[in-house]
Amino acid sequence: MRRAVVLTVLWLMALPSAWALQLGDLALESQPGAPLSGRIPIIDAGGMSLDRVQADLAGDRAHAEAGINPSALPPGLMLTRGGAATDDIQVTTANPPELAADGPALEFLVRLRWSEGRVLRRYRVESDGVALQGTASSTARYGPTEGDDTLYSIAEQLRPQAVTNNQMMLSLLAENPASFNADNVNALQRDAFLTVPRGDALRFPDEATATERVLAQQRTWRTGERPQAVEESAPEAPEAPEPSEPPQSPEPVSDIRPMLALLPADPAATQPTPAERDARVNEALAPLEAQLDRLETSNESLSAQNRSLQETLAQLQSDVQRLEGLLAQSVPASRPTASAAPTAATAVEERADAVTAAMVRAWLMDEARAAIANPRATLRAPWAQWTLGGVALLLMLVLFRIRRRRARQGAAAAAMPPHWQPSRSDVAAGPVAAEPSLGETRVRPLDEAPGDPLERASELIAYGQLHGAQSVLDEALGEEPDSVDLRLKLLDVLAMREDQAGFESEAHVLQAQINDPEDVRWQRIAAKGRMLSPDYPLFQA
Repeated sequence: MRRAVVLTVLWLMALPSAWALQLGDLALESQPGAPLSGRIPIIDAGGMSLDRVQADLAGDRAHAEAGINPSALPPGLMLTRGGAATDDIQVTTANPPELAADGPALEFLVRLRWSEGRVLRRYRVESDGVALQGTASSTARYGPTEGDDTLYSIAEQLRPQAVTNNQMMLSLLAENPASFNADNVNALQRDAFLTVPRGDALRFPDEATATERVLAQQRTWRTGERPQAVEESAPEAPEAPEPSEPPQSPEPVSDIRPMLALLPADPAATQPTPAERDARVNEALAPLEAQLDRLETSNESLSAQNRSLQETLAQLQSDVQRLEGLLAQSVPASRPTASAAPTAATAVEERADAVTAAMVRAWLMDEARAAIANPRATLRAPWAQWTLGGVALLLMLVLFRIRRRRARQGAAAAAMPPHWQPSRSDVAAGPVAAEPSLGETRVRPLDEAPGDPLERASELIAYGQLHGAQSVLDEALGEEPDSVDLRLKLLDVLAMREDQAGFESEAHVLQAQINDPEDVRWQRIAAKGRMLSPDYPLFQA
């Protein structure tokens, strides 16, 4: 079997191809128990200069799509080139790879990039206990296709020299019928992966028949009719001569950089058994279960600290009420007539002090309620708890200062000569007794907070308290999960917070509730979604 695979790889490499560069087989130079060392040749198929060729490991996403766990790669796995003109890549590891005779093999993807495109190839290193063996995959896929890709440009990149562009297009169409919306070379789907036929898998008619079929499909596509399947009646011609000029295709040639993801040499041999699939599922669920346990423990801790914050708030409210009672008792029960009538300036100061105390008190209550409504954010910032305590102490000092000022003003008024003291009628007719000042700030008590969660959320948004607004809307949606208005407001808050994951999750629920892509509300949310997640399919027009 191994000999057949090697012969197949060598035969495929011997075929002329339109790819400018290719990656050869892995030649290992190390022994088991030693750091990995090997070389991969760069095969120059078109006389291209190697000055700007880059070789590196493929990204985590490419490994995951190929079925390779990126975290299983050795930490010190490196790909290096000796210089710009070097025609090979050196593969090394800092430490010996963990390879056993009956253990898992080391698999990785090598990516070769140049100005015209890129090539990815999969390599496998395994040990039989005596020596290391390196193999490379031989089956290729092209994809995913992009919006400006045409089958003509893809075939131009992938066709062997003995095959015309029209023949290669028909072969790709026959090999990948599920990647086309219809049996037509113009109906290529976006984000599709195409299996690239090679050798005996190439199925195409002769050059004249291929050109006739492509032109017929082009005419059918332009008239808007659904193309009909054409029976493959002509014999295969793998030895078709290379034309002097490639036939003109109705589709323009685009500057396409192919993206190749290579599959294992024998997919059936790598198909996992049910037991292996269950083991992989359990392995993937293990960290999720551990994270769930941590979240439950954290939730219990947050609940306990939330109760502690509520007790602290109740204690602060009790202290404020006690201070107000002491302040009321500090006013003398009876005073002389002259000293009982404050001047206009004294009345203005008392009103300003009252407003200041009320504003501090209202701010303290708002912050405390916001901390209780969103304890997670409060606990992430421990200074918030110290701030609440400091503000409470500041409020006590302000009330004590007001009390001392009033006592001093009363003593000063009693010491004034009788003819200097204003009468009650003069004070009552003054501007203070007439009406409140236009610049006076009215502080709404906490018990006047709006009962409607939408109004409460709008008020918190106006003050920049986005965390509090989200908490109010989450609680309201827990009671009214079918409310579209509440979910729209929550999506606005998530967009302002740039919470991409939360916005996408709530947008799915809103789409199911509205179920009308032409709805103005959905179009507004979709526009915000395109700004927040430009590539997310749900928000595309």
